[in-house]
Amino acid sequence: MLIDKIKAIEKYICENFEEWDLDDPVEEEYFEEYREISGVFEEDILSFEEKFNIILPDDVKALYRYKNGSKYLSILPCVIDEREMPFCLMSLQEIEKTKEYFQNRYALLTEFTDYFTNEDIDNMKDDRIKPYLFNKRWIPFAKYCDSCFLMLDFDPNKGGKEGQVICYIHDPDEVIYVASSITELVLEIIIEEME
Repeated sequence: MLIDKIKAIEKYICENFEEWDLDDPVEEEYFEEYREISGVFEEDILSFEEKFNIILPDDVKALYRYKNGSKYLSILPCVIDEREMPFCLMSLQEIEKTKEYFQNRYALLTEFTDYFTNEDIDNMKDDRIKPYLFNKRWIPFAKYCDSCFLMLDFDPNKGGKEGQVICYIHDPDEVIYVASSITELVLEIIIEEME
């Protein structure tokens, strides 16, 4: 079911790329490159989970068994906080490289007094997300413009759930709740954009 919905989004983005201010994925050969991407094997998933000391949700595993990333094809076109952000799925290898410099430490919002006022921090409060800007237990899995990331949250706050999807938005920096799971995220894309 999830993969069928991803396939519908693939078709949608190839037909509606202009609405998202994207290059033509067929003309630019992004779709052809994407079609050649295979999924990962079970041992790849196990190795990834072991490296980060996590258990990926079943829907995330299913997605990566289907495709190990999307290169330049934006298969996760989202509207987050009224901002259009067509995300590309990162491969497991891209995630590992990204974690070397991003979300590789713990840093609370309150540690950035030059950037955030107490009012800013209060406005960002969400009982589903811990009040961090950086958290080692957040796993970026999709990117937009190399500065905004969808992340799996393996350290949720009391009102959240492990494996929920959150978004790091750069400039101004903030972390926003997106969906309870990849499946919910994909369903929201289908409902909001395609129906």
